[in-house]
Amino acid sequence: MFTCKKHGGAIAGHDHVMKVSAQLARNSGLRVRINHKVATTAADNNKQGDVQAIEFGIPRYDDLAWDVSLVSDRISSSTQHCLNGKLQLSDYLNARARIKHNRYKSDYAAKNITFAPAILSVAGKIHPEFLRLLCVLADM
Repeated sequence: MFTCKKHGGAIAGHDHVMKVSAQLARNSGLRVRINHKVATTAADNNKQGDVQAIEFGIPRYDDLAWDVSLVSDRISSSTQHCLNGKLQLSDYLNARARIKHNRYKSDYAAKNITFAPAILSVAGKIHPEFLRLLCVLADM
C-alpha cells in the first residue's frame, strides 16, 4: 500500500497527492511550484515543502507552502509485535501534523511564507488543516 516503502507505494501515493493538490491550486488561478522548485526554509539545512502557492493572499505572508504526508491507519511496531496490524486509536493525524509544524512553520515564517501540513491516512481520513486548505482552494 501507500506506506510500504519497500514497494515504492509510499512515494507514488505521496507524489499523487502532491500533484493533485498543486493542480487544484493552479485551477484556482494560483501560480504553483512543486518539488525542488519550492522555496527552502530559513533553516541552515534548507528544508523544503512539497508545494508552494505564490501570492496566496494571507495577510503578513507572501506565499503558502504545504508538505504532504501519508499516514497508515494500522500500527507497525517492531517492539510490540502483538500490536502489528491493529487500528490506531490515538490521534495519529494530529501527531504527524505537529511533527510537520515543528519542522517547517517557524523557518518558513522567517521568509514570509506560511505553512500548512497536508496530512491524510491511507484509509482516506484527512487532517482538518489539509481539508480546510482543499476547501479554500476549491472555493477560490
